[in-house]
Formats: sequence, C-alpha cells, structure tokens
Amino acid sequence: MHFLKRNFKTIVLYTLILGTTGTLVAYFLAGSTYDYEEYYSLSEPLTTTQEDELSIGLNQEINSQYEGQAASIGYSSESQYLSLNVDSMSQSELSTIKTQFDSMLEEMGIQYEDGVDVTITADSNAVFKLVIIGVSLLVGVILGIIHGIWNRRVETDEDVRYYLNEKTLGIF
Repeated sequence: MHFLKRNFKTIVLYTLILGTTGTLVAYFLAGSTYDYEEYYSLSEPLTTTQEDELSIGLNQEINSQYEGQAASIGYSSESQYLSLNVDSMSQSELSTIKTQFDSMLEEMGIQYEDGVDVTITADSNAVFKLVIIGVSLLVGVILGIIHGIWNRRVETDEDVRYYLNEKTLGIF
C-alpha cells in the first residue's frame, strides 16, 4: 500500500502522457475510411464488350494502384444503371478514383448522368482505435510502476519509517 501511496502521481502521470500520445496516434494513424457507392444512369445500354473493357480498365488503371480490389462495378441491363463501388478508402482516394472512373467513361464514349444515387458510409475503425488507446494506457501504467520500483530515494518521514524502521521526531 505504501508503494501505491508514494508512487500514485508518477503512475497517473505516465498513464496520462502515454494515453494522450496513444489517442493522437490513433486519430492520425487509424484515420477514418469510407465505403462509397454511386449509380450512373446510362443513356443507352452497355454491350458485354463495353462492360468487359470497363472492368479491365478499372483493374488496370485504378485497382493496380491500391492493395487488393479497391473499386468494382456492377451493371444492370434492365434498368441501365452502372454502379461504382469502393471499399475502405480515404476521402482523397475516393475523389481520385471517381475522377479516374469518370474519365474512363468519357474515353469510352459512354454517355451518363452521374450522382443518381450516392451512398457514403463511414468506417471509423473504432475497434482498432480503442485497441491502440488501451495498449498505450496499459504501457503507461507499466512504465509508471517500473519508474516507481526504481525510485528508492528516501524523501518523507513515512519513507524513513517504512524502509529504515526508524522513528522520526517531527518532519524529515
């Protein structure tokens, strides 16, 4: 009990410092990502060749820049809607992908109306952020305890009584 009484401020200080650092790291390192889905209304239906060329162009120009499959398309010939789906990208990456996809459609001569239905869903990585903050708090507590264990200085009359079994008269 004497250990906690003596080193409580040190442990709390280390916990606060590393907790704040962990929170900042979680905020900047595990930034929010978004899932994006947009529908394009086409003026005339796509042929299977155009759909295949669009899919191949999407893989070569966009997906090759990112790990895995960043973007995908879906097409419904009955409704003449083309959808662009992007998973777990930052806001700047989303705008880059959308611009590249729009230019691909224009290069292929496909007439479209974009923004028919746009759905953006935030994927905040809350669990990952909480893990980072929790680990930093735990490390702060451990470092505070280690610092307290290494601190063997006799500073108060309670320390004299506890460590040296000596009685003191007055304040040390």
